[in-house]
Amino acid sequence: MGGGHPEDDKKSRFEELDDQQPMGFLQEFFYFLVVYRNWWLIPVFAVLALLGLFILLGGSGAAPFIYTIF
Repeated sequence: MGGGHPEDDKKSRFEELDDQQPMGFLQEFFYFLVVYRNWWLIPVFAVLALLGLFILLGGSGAAPFIYTIF
């Protein structure tokens, strides 16, 4: 009566998801922020990214300019 087996819907949905292109890291991160409304994570990751950039630039020719900041 009902049409198909309930697992057929799950299987087709799984196959649909399998055909999609995977999201990149930043897309997935912003999707996570939007869905779970964790906006307080943005400044945390921004500061971590900035410190990582300072560490990378600290070993290059830009080191004297970075040391004057601190």
